[in-house]
Amino acid sequence: MKRFLASRQEPAFPSTRPAIRFDRNELSGAFGDMGTDVPLIIGVALASHLDGASVLIMFGAMQILTGLAYRMPMPVQPLKAMAAIVIAQQTAPEILYGAGIAIGLTMLILALSGALTWLARVVPKSVVRGIQF
Repeated sequence: MKRFLASRQEPAFPSTRPAIRFDRNELSGAFGDMGTDVPLIIGVALASHLDGASVLIMFGAMQILTGLAYRMPMPVQPLKAMAAIVIAQQTAPEILYGAGIAIGLTMLILALSGALTWLARVVPKSVVRGIQF
């Protein structure tokens, strides 16, 4: 029985990268979050006195790059909570830059140390899915 269970385990990360699929469903899905993302991003840019064009271009470029790197669209779920805080508190651009750098460094350290692999094993998928919605 133990041998049967061991053979049914999924690898933490697939060994081969799936091909990028782009059809009409992907095209329509690419614009699915525009109704919420664009107004929030514009609101954040206006509230924190950032250049709106630069913010939208970088957001779009990062969405495309992460989609290509991970072979799937990457939803931006924390955007709604962050946008509400930034708009309500008129957060300064320096604080946004610092927060972005801090989150990036934290994720880099977690990835390089192997802690993300450990978290993937420990945290149930149902919790991850619940946070995503």
